[in-house]
Amino acid sequence: MRATAEKVRIRPKFSLLSNAFAAIVLGTAPILGVAYWFASAKGGIWLVVVATVVVLVGGLLLLWRQLSVYSAITETELVGNGIFSPLVRVKLADIREVQLVPTYLGAAPEPALQLLVSGENGERIFRMRGNFYNAKELRAFAAALPVPVETVTEPMALQDFFRAYPGSAFWFENRRPLQVAIVAVALLIALAAAVAIMSALGLPIRFL
Repeated sequence: MRATAEKVRIRPKFSLLSNAFAAIVLGTAPILGVAYWFASAKGGIWLVVVATVVVLVGGLLLLWRQLSVYSAITETELVGNGIFSPLVRVKLADIREVQLVPTYLGAAPEPALQLLVSGENGERIFRMRGNFYNAKELRAFAAALPVPVETVTEPMALQDFFRAYPGSAFWFENRRPLQVAIVAVALLIALAAAVAIMSALGLPIRFL
């Protein structure tokens, strides 16, 4: 039960959820289809079933987590969470500055807004990424906060944004070694799973 009623609540774009679901289906369906075809002839169908269950459970967990993401303003607090970040609560009385900063993300032609909320001494205490939220809703959300909104007019690259606003990056952003390590581990896990399935089905492993 919430301690106070929410004045404003916004959720990420629904298109993100549909795109993620489509990516999971399109990425795994052909592989699982081929695996079932080989398994039906050579045995080991149970392994493919286990792999299918793992993919489904992972997809449902991602779906549940995506549906639980939101940001809200109550009478006393600013609250919100992300897919990979816990719920954050900020007292409205602690907010000193609110900024909307347009940034270029990758090769996207249009800039996406970054909502920054700062406390004492310029400390970043809350951030929302415009590539996940509708720009109109994000502006209205910022306007509902108890201090005037400062809007930056000149878009900047994301790396310049992190330099200009230190402390704004999430734990997984602006850390190239960490990102490379995560991708490498994911590829190794995928490779190990592929080898295990191929070995169980008696298929030749050409890439080893």
